[in-house]
Amino acid sequence: MKRYAKYRPSGVEWIGEMPVQWEVKRLKFNTYIKARVGWHGLRADEFSLTEGVYCVTGTDLLNGGVSWENCYRVSEERYEEDPFIQLRENDLLITKDGTIGKVAIVRNLNERATLNSGVFVVRPERKEYVTPFMYWALQSPVFSEYVNYTSKGSTINHLYQETFFNLPFILPEIDEQPAIAHYLDERTAQIDTLIANKQKLIELLKEERTAIINQAVTKGINPKGKLKPSGIEWLGDIPEHWEVKKLKYVLDCFDSKRVPLNAAERGEVKNIYDYYGASGVIDKVGDYLFDGDFILIGEDGANLLTRSTALAFKATGKFWVNNHAHILKPKDGNIDYFTYLLESIDYAIWVSGSAQPKLTADNLMNITICEPPLLEQHTIAHHIGTHISRIDATISKIEKEIELLQEYRTALISEVVTGKVKVV
Repeated sequence: MKRYAKYRPSGVEWIGEMPVQWEVKRLKFNTYIKARVGWHGLRADEFSLTEGVYCVTGTDLLNGGVSWENCYRVSEERYEEDPFIQLRENDLLITKDGTIGKVAIVRNLNERATLNSGVFVVRPERKEYVTPFMYWALQSPVFSEYVNYTSKGSTINHLYQETFFNLPFILPEIDEQPAIAHYLDERTAQIDTLIANKQKLIELLKEERTAIINQAVTKGINPKGKLKPSGIEWLGDIPEHWEVKKLKYVLDCFDSKRVPLNAAERGEVKNIYDYYGASGVIDKVGDYLFDGDFILIGEDGANLLTRSTALAFKATGKFWVNNHAHILKPKDGNIDYFTYLLESIDYAIWVSGSAQPKLTADNLMNITICEPPLLEQHTIAHHIGTHISRIDATISKIEKEIELLQEYRTALISEVVTGKVKVV
């Protein structure tokens, strides 16, 4: 890509050099920045999805715009309380609490709108920059590096207005800015499309993975094998020589064997072994130490209903586990087969509670499953493992490609808004 003819130091550590004709500015000299200060006793029951004036919060900022269809509303009286945050078309919004730095431009504003807490409204006060250019500048490392610099190593979960006011950034000539913004609009859209396509492919591969497991653990891998009704709705027909049993007759539950180590014992093995919770490895220090091959399955949490991650997984060797995972082991069976089987089950009908879903040990161990002969368990587990290895390797490769595209996207934005490359 082309570069500008001449560069000079910007004087800003994380920006480096800049084109000679660009200037360093601070937001406080050319920008209107406002946010809501307090709610004067606003109650949760004052929010509505159908009546009143839009009230934008950080969760409404989506893909560079405002998701009006999901935006809550407040009364006109609340809207009139603070004229400084009454939104206009083409206003720039940026989150200042929680996930700092989500940016959006107000577009398609057909009704009145105000701000909830957690969001700044940003407008140029002088003709030194255009909003689309600033949109990209705030998505670049110019902004994130500044936040890191001002935090001085602490964990930042709030962007103060004074800190934001002092943000230094570099500005090209104003006639050049729309073209730069348009270039980034187009290039990032292309990259985002590539990423979205790859993410869809990953979802398809995950669906294939699930289908392979479900088919193999409930129907076997012999396509010509004879089937019989299992008598269990979720299982349907199963191979005629398989048995139907409750889980407690096939697996042992070791939940009652969780005995915490004393302080001295914990000190000896601290940070050595993986620590498992309801959805996989958490950390390196846990509550209860086990040794051997076990199946762990989540005991509580929304994942029991959403299945956003695998609910069952195998832990091998010494490991820590907390009280949010059931600990199971086959009485006389292939642990990999039963891990796949438990991963395939939809536990929603055995879970109690919706706000805090919980799968009790009693409900879990009374689930009816199908059990093939031991030799067939080994064969099925090997069959599944072979296919899953291929799928997982492909998913890993695509995830790496996505990571590289995301890194390229970030680098491209940074280089363009700081003038390291010339796109006009």
